[in-house]
Amino acid sequence: MSVRIAMWSGPRNISTAMMRTFENRADTAVVDEPFYAAYLLQTGADHPMREQVLASQPTD
Repeated sequence: MSVRIAMWSGPRNISTAMMRTFENRADTAVVDEPFYAAYLLQTGADHPMREQVLASQPTD
């Protein structure tokens, strides 16, 4: 049986620590900023590495 946990976290330093902790488990998959590419596409925001993010993540 699989257990799926979706977790959103608050302050940046705490969320990064939580993400690193979970990604070190062999039975866990971690996705960082899953909506970032969609955000960049929809807003047209000029953020660092914009083109690389858009090319590497789903935007729908």
